[in-house]
Amino acid sequence: MTRLTRYMLLAVLGLSIFLPGCAKETDAEHTEADSAQAKQKEVAEALPTTGIAYESAKDAEIDFAVLKEENPDIFAWIQIPGTEIDYPVLQSEEADDYYENHNAFGESDENGALYTELANLKNMCDFNTVIHGKSAKENDLFAELYDYTNPDFLEENSEIYLYLDGNLLTYEIFAAYEREDTSLIRTYDFTYISGCQAFLDDLYNTRTMGKVIKEGWEGVTPYHFLLTLTTKKDPADDKQLVVVAALVGDAAGEIDRIVVE
Repeated sequence: MTRLTRYMLLAVLGLSIFLPGCAKETDAEHTEADSAQAKQKEVAEALPTTGIAYESAKDAEIDFAVLKEENPDIFAWIQIPGTEIDYPVLQSEEADDYYENHNAFGESDENGALYTELANLKNMCDFNTVIHGKSAKENDLFAELYDYTNPDFLEENSEIYLYLDGNLLTYEIFAAYEREDTSLIRTYDFTYISGCQAFLDDLYNTRTMGKVIKEGWEGVTPYHFLLTLTTKKDPADDKQLVVVAALVGDAAGEIDRIVVE
């Protein structure tokens, strides 16, 4: 929702819009104006205030036309119930790590944005789509991912909603652990079944302190569709946290691929 859209909505609701340069109210109008301002503030506080263009997935709807006007690199929106993660996902054609230090508006920003690398398809039909985000500070976009190292938190907050233009995908988080800070995209060739299986073998078999795997998810195969979220608290650390989820819902029925043996 753009700033203009917010003003338009307030106007439709019959609320006055007080902008710089408006005429000052007379004493007779003062009480009525105060009441209108109070109502305006109440409604405005109920509107989405998170994300680019004031968009949010909490109302289960994302306006991609508006978002792409703000930044055409936006191709998805991720929301994780039980957390404050409710943000756009971008992919830059300029550089894989462009959004490591640019926000969702494309402005230089050390907090960055959530992004995928060029090796990942934007239609989410890869075996493993990897989304990166920062967590060094408490309010960083992926700071809450570390909560998933708690088995109880993972059990109670395992759903991920990923919005595409014309589709809604649902994923279930089934694993969270720390691994060597290397690129998943470059370590495993997800275009071949052997690379997919190598990732799964390492996920299940590598001994890592604090690894959490949800019961009932011991049999994921290269024929699944995964979403992996990566982050790390300290940029200088040699470990990264990965939170792995599997596709369990495809509203439009569009997710498919050919697996190369």
